[in-house]
Amino acid sequence: MEKKNYVGFTKKQRVKAALLFQKIYKSGRSVVDSYGVFYILPSTDGQGKIGLAVGKRIGNAVIRNRVKRLMREVYRTNQEKLSKPVYIIWVARQRLANADLPTFERVFNRLAAKAGLLKGK
Repeated sequence: MEKKNYVGFTKKQRVKAALLFQKIYKSGRSVVDSYGVFYILPSTDGQGKIGLAVGKRIGNAVIRNRVKRLMREVYRTNQEKLSKPVYIIWVARQRLANADLPTFERVFNRLAAKAGLLKGK
């Protein structure tokens, strides 16, 4: 059986610090969609990172955690498509609460293309 190249998602790829979140919000540029918002800032350490923001308006804890899991999975599987390392904060909107995985992928790719982050675009 052929082994697929697994692209992981480690803790080093997450934006966790509140100060970095605030820096990306204030200094970064934003790309808006009806399903979410990307806040983007060029990476200072040469590695891309993502932070997820899912507010309480989205739903209860079970729904919010499901949305975050799907967002992480989409980033994990599509991060090799990004042309350069950037810090991204992906803010979910209400419409993602009941969305399926292909919808999350379409949203990620659409926002990344709007921001000019995809290779060859």
